[in-house]
Amino acid sequence: MKKLLLLLLLVAIAIFAVYRQRIYVRDPVATVTRNDVKQSGAEVYVNVSDDVLLWQDAETGEYSTLLQAWDKLPGIPYRLTCLRWLVCVTDADHASIIPLNWNNGSGKGRGVYDPAVTMTVREVSYMDADGETMRMQLR
Repeated sequence: MKKLLLLLLLVAIAIFAVYRQRIYVRDPVATVTRNDVKQSGAEVYVNVSDDVLLWQDAETGEYSTLLQAWDKLPGIPYRLTCLRWLVCVTDADHASIIPLNWNNGSGKGRGVYDPAVTMTVREVSYMDADGETMRMQLR
C-alpha cells in the first residue's frame, strides 16, 4: 500500500512539473471588484506564472476570463477543464482564448479595445468588454 501511495505521489509531481503552466489552482482569499464594487460568486485561479483565471457566476450564466502575462490580453479560454472550487486546466501553456470584444457604446460597431491590463503578484486589473474596471486582489 505504501509503495502504491508513493508511486501515485511521484506521478502527481511529474504531471505538475510537466503541466505547471496549464494548471490553475484556486486562490480562496482573492477578492474581485467591478468598478470598486465587490463581486459575489467570483473565483480566482492562479498558475505558477501568476497568470489569472476568473470564474464568475452571473445572472446570465457562468463565464470565465483568462489573463496571461505573456500577452496581457483578456479573453475567454477556448478549452477549460475544471474541478470546481479547486483547480482548472487549460489546453496549452499559452492557452487558446477568444479575445473579449469592445463596443464603443455608439452601437455602430466596435471601437479600439484597450484592456489597460496591469499585472503584479498581488493585483491584476483590466477593463472588460463593457468598459468596466475589473480588479482582483490576490493572496
